[in-house]
Amino acid sequence: MGSSETRSSLSAVPVIDLSPFTAGGSFSQRQETARQIRRACIDIGFFYITGHGISAAEMESTVTLGRQFFALPIAQKELILARHNEANLGFIQTGGLDPDAEKLAKADRKERLYSSRALYPGELIDETSPAGRSQWLPESVLPGFRDAIETAIANKVRLARQLARAFSLSVDLPETYLEDFHDRLGCINSFNYYPAVDPDVADRLWGFSPHTDYGTFTVLQQDDVGGLQAQNADGDWIDVPPKAGTFVINVGDLLSRWTNNLYVSTLHRVRNLSPRPRLSISFFAYPNPRATIATLPSCEPARAAYDPVIAGDYIRSLLTQAYTTGQTGISQSTAQRLAR
Repeated sequence: MGSSETRSSLSAVPVIDLSPFTAGGSFSQRQETARQIRRACIDIGFFYITGHGISAAEMESTVTLGRQFFALPIAQKELILARHNEANLGFIQTGGLDPDAEKLAKADRKERLYSSRALYPGELIDETSPAGRSQWLPESVLPGFRDAIETAIANKVRLARQLARAFSLSVDLPETYLEDFHDRLGCINSFNYYPAVDPDVADRLWGFSPHTDYGTFTVLQQDDVGGLQAQNADGDWIDVPPKAGTFVINVGDLLSRWTNNLYVSTLHRVRNLSPRPRLSISFFAYPNPRATIATLPSCEPARAAYDPVIAGDYIRSLLTQAYTTGQTGISQSTAQRLAR
């Protein structure tokens, strides 16, 4: 397999049924799903999934809980400010960890709540990983919130493991190859709240300015408001509208590096043009923080475009920049790739 397969310019993001991986399909069925994932990741780096195994009731409940959190008075949300947490988990207001007038003027128009997975049995806190380091409001403020979100995160961890198997098969490797890099995955579950904006200025303000995601891949749930766009192979922005019961999956920078740019970490953006606030939930899946990310053996390692990196160091440096400025951008390696 080479890294020079031709990209097609899509006008819509494909929908792929993941149930052969999540519901015990045959090997030939998993191969077909992996083939569809491969094509989507080469063409645009985005695809929807159905058959993911997470119930519609849980998806709806998670959105409701997110809305309840952001509706709280600011003083209550500030009880768990991310800047008071060594892993930068917690509430992040518009403008980043420590906003001032200049940062607020440039910042994306959104608030966020970052959490991570609970520790596995026998697992210890690791300073290179966000696992087990989340902040939570007192139970009296939002009853049931912590339990529900920790359960939702655990279910997405299981989904991420199946996606890692699918991505492995899609690049002609054993299904466990990438899964083994994610057995103690780093992950951040981000509630993203985009307030309603005055229609007269909405087209000049970003909810989330053009950026790529830094990890292996992202699992995104959208409410019904819309506003997400991805850039296709021709450089045109295409809508990625909400589709009931689906998650959106997009390739992150590390998967692009792993595949030697065969899979594209696509620029995407959010602009809320609706008079209603928008809520989305991003689950950023990262490899084990101490894993070395080098070109996969099936993706022309002799012609590697990138030097190996340690996953945790790479992610941490980029997230620190984003947390500090209130803007998520693109990594230097991604900028170089886009400039080619």
